[in-house]
Amino acid sequence: MGVVGSRLTAELFVRKGFTVKYIGDFYTPNDTKIDVTLSGCGYDVPDAYIISYPLVDDLREVKRQIKGCDVVIAHKSMEIFSKACYDLGIPFMPNFITFFLPDSVRFWEVEIPTIDYDALIYTVTCALQVNETVKLLKGEEVTIAPKAIIVDLKDDLIKVMNLKMLR
Repeated sequence: MGVVGSRLTAELFVRKGFTVKYIGDFYTPNDTKIDVTLSGCGYDVPDAYIISYPLVDDLREVKRQIKGCDVVIAHKSMEIFSKACYDLGIPFMPNFITFFLPDSVRFWEVEIPTIDYDALIYTVTCALQVNETVKLLKGEEVTIAPKAIIVDLKDDLIKVMNLKMLR
C-alpha cells in the first residue's frame, strides 16, 4: 500500500498486516509502538514492514516511490500522486472515499469537494478508505469516481454523491 500524508491510514493498514510505503514525514515501525496516538489502546502491533519516503514534488521521484504499490491513498500532494498513479496504472484514492482507476474518470477531471475535517470525520474517513481498499483487493464492489462517499457527521450521515465533472 502507498499512503501519502496520513499516519492513521498507514497504521490501520499495518494493523491489518499490509506492507506500507509511507510518504510524508519520517515514519518507522517503532513509531507505531511508541506513539500513543497510534498505540491502539493496548492492542498488539503486528510485525509489519513500513518503508518511509520524504514527500517530494518531482513526478519522476514520486513514480519511483509508489512503484509496485497495489493502491495509493493520498491525503497530501494529491495532484502529483494522482498523475503518477494514472501513468503507472495504480488505483488512486484521494482524501475522501472513491477510487480513480486508470481506465475511468481522472482525478483532475472532477471538482474536488471541500470537506471540513475534524478528528472524528478524519478517523471515520481513514477507516472507510482502508475498508474500501480491502474490498478492492478482494474483488468486491467498491466506490469508483465519479461516485464518492463523503463523511459529514454534522448531519449524522455519510453521503454518497456524484462528483461534478470539470468539463
